[in-house]
Amino acid sequence: MILLDSSLIVAYLNEADVNHVKALKVIEDVDKDRYGTPVITDYVFDEVITVMLVKTKDVQRVTEIGEKLLSANMLLKIDGETFNQAWNIFKNQRGPHFSFTDCTSLAACRASGVSNIATFDEDFGEVEELRKIGL
Repeated sequence: MILLDSSLIVAYLNEADVNHVKALKVIEDVDKDRYGTPVITDYVFDEVITVMLVKTKDVQRVTEIGEKLLSANMLLKIDGETFNQAWNIFKNQRGPHFSFTDCTSLAACRASGVSNIATFDEDFGEVEELRKIGL
């Protein structure tokens, strides 16, 4: 499995993003099943929808994006235990590196056995247990 981070999804959707071309290549590889089943968390979904609404101000377009995300990816929901693990990751980090959403992604990967993450967020570079795709 591969977790698609919001930084990758937003870059893929936004032609003006500095990482857009790289995101196209990563998604092409994901579509070819190079890394296993693509997954997102409900927190990543929330972040993508919010960012894209702010960028586009177009509820209909963002709704279409949301529907595509939900139909194309397995959705990992952050349950109580994963939330608590994410909170511990957040509280125990050295310096402000990870957002809470990033911490939920890390906790979900650990809980679900996800070993790949597609991201342009350099903070994930220091997470040794995950193979970073895109960085």
